[in-house]
Formats: sequence, C-alpha cells, structure tokens
Amino acid sequence: MDDTLVFMMTQGQGRRQVMSLATLAAGAGILLLLYVLWTVPPWLPDGQINNLAVILVFLGLLSLVFGIGSLVALALHRRWPALAGVRDRRRRADPWVAARQGTLLALAVGVMLLLTRLRMMDIAFALVTLVLAGLIEGFFQNRRPR
Repeated sequence: MDDTLVFMMTQGQGRRQVMSLATLAAGAGILLLLYVLWTVPPWLPDGQINNLAVILVFLGLLSLVFGIGSLVALALHRRWPALAGVRDRRRRADPWVAARQGTLLALAVGVMLLLTRLRMMDIAFALVTLVLAGLIEGFFQNRRPR
C-alpha cells in the first residue's frame, strides 16, 4: 500500500480521536466545575479554605482549557496548517499537534493559577509563562525527526 494512502486513511482517524478526546476533556472539566461550584463548600467548618475544593477547581479548569484549546487548535490547523509546523501547504497537519498545543496551554494556565493562588502572580510572570509555552512549542515544531 502506498505511504500517502496510508497517511490519508489514518489522518481522519487521528483527527476523530483528538476531537473525541478534547470534547470529553472539555465536558469533564465543565461537569467537574459545576459539581464543585454547586456542592462543595469553599470553606471548612473551622474557617479554613477547603484545599480539596481548590484542587478540584484547578483540575476542572485545566481539563476545560485543554479540551477547548485542542478543539480551537484543531480548527485553526485545518485553515492554517503552518500553525502546526507544516511547511508544505498541500499536506495536512498532524492532529495530535493540536492536543500537544492544548496541553501546553493548559499547563500555562495551570502555572498562572498556581502563582495566583500563592499570591505571586504578576504581569511579568504571565508574559514569561506564555512566552515559555510558545518557545517549547517552537522547539517541538522545529526539531528534526530521528
């Protein structure tokens, strides 16, 4: 079987898998956030903050950001494949690049949430976090396959 035909056949499957994974992650994030916001009290009876609720909110937000970020990246890669590192306009982008970009976005948001929780968040930290995520993605796109 020709390599081009195999790539075209597996491309749709990979796109469907990434879309399903991102949709499930976004749905799970929304459900977790709604559950925590409606049923878990933010303060314990002794007046301390409920750390479990904070962790669950963080996990819900990270899952939601990963899902929405991956879906948006998947849609953008279809229109502009260069965002996924594809130099030839006739080729389609690998759909798993969108999942990687969604993961990097979720990690950047997670770092910013953690810095906010520790009361260390500043505009400089936010910019450095986003620039660092962009540099990591640029490294992944420009490395040579072995």
